[in-house]
Amino acid sequence: MRPYSLRRRLIATILLIECALTLTITVATMLNARQEQLRAFDMMLRGRADSLLGAVQDAEDPEDTVRVNPDALDLPEDDLWEVTNSSGQVLAHSAKWNPAELANFNDTSSPRIFRVQGHAFRGLTLHGVRQVDADAHNPGISRPVRIDYAVSLLPVHRALLRTERFLIVSNSALLLITGLLVMVLLRRGLAPLEELSRAAAQMTPSNPEFRAPEAACRVGELAVLATALQSSTQRLKKAFRQQEIFVHDAAHELKTAVTIVKSSLQLLVSRTRTTQEYADGLRTCLDDCSRMEELVQRMLLLARFEQGPAEADSFDLSETAYEVAVQLETFAELRRVGLQVIASEPAWVALSEEACSSLISCLTLNALQHSRENGKTEVSVSAAENIVTLRVRDTGSGIAPEELPHVFDRFYRGDSSRARSSGGTGLGLAICKAIVDSCGGSIELESTLGAGTTAVVRIPRATAAEIRTDDLPRNRSLKGTPLL
Repeated sequence: MRPYSLRRRLIATILLIECALTLTITVATMLNARQEQLRAFDMMLRGRADSLLGAVQDAEDPEDTVRVNPDALDLPEDDLWEVTNSSGQVLAHSAKWNPAELANFNDTSSPRIFRVQGHAFRGLTLHGVRQVDADAHNPGISRPVRIDYAVSLLPVHRALLRTERFLIVSNSALLLITGLLVMVLLRRGLAPLEELSRAAAQMTPSNPEFRAPEAACRVGELAVLATALQSSTQRLKKAFRQQEIFVHDAAHELKTAVTIVKSSLQLLVSRTRTTQEYADGLRTCLDDCSRMEELVQRMLLLARFEQGPAEADSFDLSETAYEVAVQLETFAELRRVGLQVIASEPAWVALSEEACSSLISCLTLNALQHSRENGKTEVSVSAAENIVTLRVRDTGSGIAPEELPHVFDRFYRGDSSRARSSGGTGLGLAICKAIVDSCGGSIELESTLGAGTTAVVRIPRATAAEIRTDDLPRNRSLKGTPLL
């Protein structure tokens, strides 16, 4: 897609709107001017016809007819007129009156336009009456006359042409001035946006810091964008930092695991050993490789969950809790820790089966590892109207308050030496947080030193449309009863 200039589009749009408005105003002005010109023209036309009627006088003949007094006429020579009596006799007419061309001059008192020799004229017919031999005692004889009068519209056309030229020149000048002003104002108005774009362009992967220009922050619309960009870059910077820490910690963990395997092999080949010693050494190396394989698998699992859910899915968290309890029953027995699951009703959440299983497995395994001998780990699932709550409680030594903010960090084990006493990788709680975040939930730890820790997970409940109705309930023979 070809890029376009926002400034040019705005200028073109404004000028097009102005052209449309100018054209509309011009047309309306011209129509109004024409009406006003014709109204004044008709008044002039009727006045000239009336003056011609005033020139009709008594002919002072035995028949008591009327005539037109040429001395009383003061009419333009280009006007067309004719005076006739009631019998159709022409009493007088103008020098340019042509009966053949004006034969279509209809008898109408309203002015109308017609053409004579290719020129436009506007004319009317005036009917008048002249009294002959009238005095104080005698009303006289009424002699009706008809006056046909027409005047060229050329002065009107010239006046309208002058008005049209004036409007065109003035509107063109106005459009030119407006266009220049719009360009200057848009350049000034878009300057903060350009500064904002330049500041954003200066961001690099090595320096993702973004500082919004002061000019952009003063503009209300751009301030929102600047704040959003600043927040996004802060999150991006935090994500880059977390990625760097993750890569560094992962490299450290893998290097440690490889070093242990390498040291075991170097020790094994440092001198001649018995078959049993070789077998024990290889078994140790195999155990170290298994721990390294588990680390890699958990890293991949964490990366997959941090990308968000692959597809829309739903699963019953209560069923998953019982399945995980069955899988960890032997481990709990070896640790001499009681394991109890409390889930009285289905609790559907918008998570895949793998995500539900990983979430409960990590929390339950972590609780079993930290519970004291002969203690108890309790897993409970409850469903409210819109929220499913998962609680995993252990009876361990608890977590120090200063460590709680870091328990969801990758590879965090609560001490700088990264001791392997628990046999974990330090990714369990980080995986749990990634799973919960992917569905818009929350997870937190409530811990009391010497009394134990409770992991509280709240996940939005799946809607009826998301629940898989074809999934049949599984065996719940362990519901509400301790496994040990």
